[in-house]
Amino acid sequence: MLTSGKRLLNHSQRLRRLRYLAIAFLLFLLLPLGTILYFGFQQLENNLLLKYQRTASKLEQIIDGRLTERRLISNTLPVDAFDYYRQVYNPYTEKSQQTISPLSRLEYEQPKKEWLVGYFQYCNQGHFNSPIWPDSFHDNSQYERGVDNANQQVSDQKLPPELIKRKNKAINIYQLLLQSKSVQQIFTKMSPQDFAAKDKLFSVFFDVPDYFIFYRVVTIAEKYWVQGYIVKRKAYLSQLVMDILEKMHFDSSVLVELKDEKSSDLSEYFLYENLPDDQVKVSLLPKVDKRFQQQSIYNYTHYPPFNGYSLTLSTNSLPMTPAMIYSSMFIIILIVAILSACFGFYRLGIKQLALGEQRLNFVSSVSHELKTPLTSIRMYSQMLKEGTVISEEHQIKYFDFIYSESERLTRLIDNILQLSSLSQQQQNVQPEYTPLTLLVDNLRSKTSSIIDKHNFQQNIILDIANAECMQVLVEPDAFAQVVINITDNAIKFFDRNKINDSARQKIDFIFSNHPKNRHLILLEIRDYGEGITQEQESKIFELFYRGGNELIRTTQGTGIGLALVKDLISAQQAEIKVERKTPGLAMILSFQCKLMDSTVKK
Repeated sequence: MLTSGKRLLNHSQRLRRLRYLAIAFLLFLLLPLGTILYFGFQQLENNLLLKYQRTASKLEQIIDGRLTERRLISNTLPVDAFDYYRQVYNPYTEKSQQTISPLSRLEYEQPKKEWLVGYFQYCNQGHFNSPIWPDSFHDNSQYERGVDNANQQVSDQKLPPELIKRKNKAINIYQLLLQSKSVQQIFTKMSPQDFAAKDKLFSVFFDVPDYFIFYRVVTIAEKYWVQGYIVKRKAYLSQLVMDILEKMHFDSSVLVELKDEKSSDLSEYFLYENLPDDQVKVSLLPKVDKRFQQQSIYNYTHYPPFNGYSLTLSTNSLPMTPAMIYSSMFIIILIVAILSACFGFYRLGIKQLALGEQRLNFVSSVSHELKTPLTSIRMYSQMLKEGTVISEEHQIKYFDFIYSESERLTRLIDNILQLSSLSQQQQNVQPEYTPLTLLVDNLRSKTSSIIDKHNFQQNIILDIANAECMQVLVEPDAFAQVVINITDNAIKFFDRNKINDSARQKIDFIFSNHPKNRHLILLEIRDYGEGITQEQESKIFELFYRGGNELIRTTQGTGIGLALVKDLISAQQAEIKVERKTPGLAMILSFQCKLMDSTVKK
């Protein structure tokens, strides 16, 4: 046979195999599902990150566009506007007249151009002048001499306060330019051909800390001039970035770092925050907030001439989008469903294994219960048949034994058949209201033979007022079978070897009113044996359940008696529960009851 080499597994081995299979099946479901869900969630995060990156890319384009726009706008300044006085042609008089340059204003449209320091101009001989001041500074080889020269030109003049202010501002612009080696060397390092190759778009010098020096080379009267203006770095860039950030939209707070690649000390940090009512707040931070550097969003370097600056966007964490929230809820529900299903299948498998084990125990018990009395009956009947037993006293004793064993077999077979009928809903149990006194007499007669046979004492206590007028909803035969099975079970599990006390060899049948419901009556069947454990209490009514090991059990039984009791109780619209006592055990039965009609009329 194909299965002859396979070893049969016992219950614990089958249970262990079921546990391994359940875990393997759970992993088989969760691992691929978890992988799919993980990558799906990552894709949602990548989509959100891509959305942020697109917004950041738009921010980059706008900033670069605004910087280029500023340079183009400043490039429209006329070349003659960098002198304090300029010649303007009057078409009406057909003559030129001298006017003050529009760049000579002391204030530059505050606060829009608060970053602007002032304008300047150098001729090809290195002479400096600014539209803010009518005179030029001729010597720029030494910082001190240049300043002294400027002071010398105005020292003998008695200037009004506004001109003094203009002078000081022009000196301030001149001093800043003297700090730039690039400006000082522009005429010494560049040849006339280099000047001719220059276009008129402003370029930038970065060698003066905290300032940008924009300049262009122009030709005036066949001479080369360097014109330009000085701006404050932080104010020039920060205000631009803040104005543009306020028009962007991010779903969470974003940190924007504007960094000078040549000097990290010149980095600026901007925090973009969403406020209630769809408002946006952009603030300049004194130092970096590392909480918002966990998730990098975007990084780019500006185009020339600002290629020494980079812009970095980062955030604390990407926010949960509606798609992510719905996905998370779906993931949680799906995992709970899978875990519940696997646990349900596992519990079902355990119950099936337990049922199989119980059936094996039942077969073993039934085989024992049938074989022992049948062997005894066969042996005694054979002895009587062959005439081996001559004594009439022994013959009567053997006949009684055969009768007793046949009754036990009949009860066993009746229990099995009745349980089968109940489970297939073929049992016709029709309860009806029966006088309580009749039930008490029925109980006494049905249980006395079993109790007397095993030397037990029967105590029937009727603690009910008007008991003779009380009727109980039962089916008499089913009721008798219930009390017989409970009594037989109590006697069978009374271990005389462990309980050496004859006073405990008794069973109490106590009838009483229900403490809360006057339409119920209680029957407590109490024994004084060893009792049961808490684990046995939860399983005592399970089919085929018998506490202990079948191989070493000494008590008789098949494990269907109490299961049949519970089914019969339910068929009579009653309830049964177990209550552990000290010592012993109590079965408490609750039946519906009413008073007789004659009593009601009276």
